[in-house]
Amino acid sequence: MATEKDLKLAAIRQARPELYEQVAAGKMSVQDAYNEVKRAQLGLSEFRGKNTKKKEFATDFKRIIQLHNPDWEELVVEIKKAYPLTWREFLKG
Repeated sequence: MATEKDLKLAAIRQARPELYEQVAAGKMSVQDAYNEVKRAQLGLSEFRGKNTKKKEFATDFKRIIQLHNPDWEELVVEIKKAYPLTWREFLKG
């Protein structure tokens, strides 16, 4: 059975091979490399593990809308992808 450290190393190796090499060379800890991988994947300015504060959905949604400025049709397409079985119920109102 894989340990937590093994799982983190696998994630690092897959996402950022250059960080994995630094860990293997002893230049970086497994946790620091894993935090960097997660930070990049989640689009955060910082990732500190389990206690990382997650932003509110509304805040993230506003940021995405401002950044991408999608039209209504694009939003509906993405809602349909995210909720393929129930999207009609959400859009009735």
